Amino acid sequence: MKKVVYLITVFSLISCFGISQKIEDLFTKSETKITWLGIDFSHVKLIGEFSQFAEAGATGAAVIKDKYFSGWNNLILNEYEKYNIEGMIRKENINLNISGIEKINNKTAIEDLESDDQPNYLKEDIALFIKKYNFEEKAGIGLLMVADYLNKTREEAKYHFVAINLTNNEVLLYESFVTKPGGFGLRNYWAKTFYDVIISIRDVKYKNWKKTYGPK
Repeated sequence: MKKVVYLITVFSLISCFGISQKIEDLFTKSETKITWLGIDFSHVKLIGEFSQFAEAGATGAAVIKDKYFSGWNNLILNEYEKYNIEGMIRKENINLNISGIEKINNKTAIEDLESDDQPNYLKEDIALFIKKYNFEEKAGIGLLMVADYLNKTREEAKYHFVAINLTNNEVLLYESFVTKPGGFGLRNYWAKTFYDVIISIRDVKYKNWKKTYGPK
């Protein structure tokens, strides 16, 4: 009897973890938990003149890290009707938990932020970054962006959108986007870049992904 109970438990666990590992659950009515994790700016490079955003006793890079990394992530939560993650992937009741990403962003080395070159990270680079994450969420599918660069000279930004299996941080879906900034004020100017990623996924990419990864 104990052996039967043990096997039932094992198969239940396998089934549970298996659900979170299937990317097609993102495109069905599956009960798999979906969590928005935020935007990882810890690997971003600031290219061009950001020094005008310096405040007393701080460099431009320090202000970007200490003020705007958090500000941009919270903008999605505070203006959720505009930055609508649920509408982006046609899912209701998405869990919002950016605490893990905020901790990662807070540890960013200021001296590494400014650069003359665009990193243009590959999918393999992003997978390595994500493998080191340690989120509170340990089940379901996590959605996030990894910022590659904010290039003020060329007036463009690059992000990597990723869906991951939260049980092991495996990358299930990956796509990169290059977008243009715009708007008044530093916050809104660069916020338009990740807003356009959300809109691009909502209007174009989701349909393509569903054909590729959805149930056949």
